[in-house]
Amino acid sequence: MELNGLRYVNKLDIESFIHMLDDPTECYKFYWLDALLKLFSRGDTQITFDDIINVMIAGAWYSVVEYHLHLGPKNSNGKVMNSLERAVIKLEELSQLPHDADENTIIAAIKKYDAGIADEKKQLILNVPYRILSSFMHGIGGNDKLWDQRKRLIAYIEGLNRLKCLPYHIVDGVTLNKKVVINEEWWQFLSDNYVTISGWIDVKKVRYLQGRNPGVPGIIYKLAPENDKQRKLKYVRELWNAVLDVSEIKDIYTNKPFERNGFAVDHFIPWSFVANDELWNLIPMDSSLNSSKSNYLPDWNKYFEAFAGNQYSMYQNVIKYDKIHDAFDKCQRDNLVMPWSLEELYTPECDRSSFYCVLEKNLKNVYDSARMQGYEIWKN
Repeated sequence: MELNGLRYVNKLDIESFIHMLDDPTECYKFYWLDALLKLFSRGDTQITFDDIINVMIAGAWYSVVEYHLHLGPKNSNGKVMNSLERAVIKLEELSQLPHDADENTIIAAIKKYDAGIADEKKQLILNVPYRILSSFMHGIGGNDKLWDQRKRLIAYIEGLNRLKCLPYHIVDGVTLNKKVVINEEWWQFLSDNYVTISGWIDVKKVRYLQGRNPGVPGIIYKLAPENDKQRKLKYVRELWNAVLDVSEIKDIYTNKPFERNGFAVDHFIPWSFVANDELWNLIPMDSSLNSSKSNYLPDWNKYFEAFAGNQYSMYQNVIKYDKIHDAFDKCQRDNLVMPWSLEELYTPECDRSSFYCVLEKNLKNVYDSARMQGYEIWKN
């Protein structure tokens, strides 16, 4: 998605606006512009750096805490280098907020534990409020000394505003009390194109985050809290219920047999990592344990064989009973998307040993990627 077709507003430098997020080396510009736009949409036109940074931290919370995405690199000692990611991690440690906390709760926690993340917040305002305007500032190179001279830089931005209207100018103040003032000439443009600009920022974020998190699936779904409505488990539940009508299936964690409708449908590897509802990653689970397992990984050595056994039993019943085969067919649109599942795994020719091998070959890589991304083992 690019910003083609934006409503043109006379005298505004739309071309420079389109290039505000070009060639990022860090993620800060995305989160800064996104936060600024959100605050503007709520009626704010004069906004402190502090308020913008707070919304940036809240905006990055879900990607970092819920989905274990990295916003930047680590150094040779394993230390997180990205200041926004560090701020989120510190806030989580200090506040102990649930991973799916809403934005208002996160903002309240930021204010409560402000002293604990003050260094990160100050780091975040060193460059991004100014550098994000660089596409409008054609007279300054990337290594110009002016970037390190804040008062002169603010004065330069103010002078440039008199020649051509930038999206905002900066009112000098002490560190986080500096203010961004969104120029009135841009209000209509930002209001009229809010949805388009927000979508453009998200696309830019996804491209950046994919580069920082290679091998992680479904990043587009990992910018905001997980929405249960995204889950497509109806036909999977019906399939397992049909299996339970004719066969005993035991919970892999408790070894207790299931009753019809007496289970939760669980992602063996958490949805927050895989971001899909593929059948080969789904099994019944004791409902009382489901919230405890949450976004943890099961111990592979302890549970994979039992997991594969339940999967194999399910498919043997699919082959044997027309009613269960019909339930299996209903899963194809939403739960059997990856070609290998129907080409290699769920085939009548696949005996138990081959079934286990195919499932392990495809699932273990995903499991190992989740471990590398920071997902912890469930201590049940």
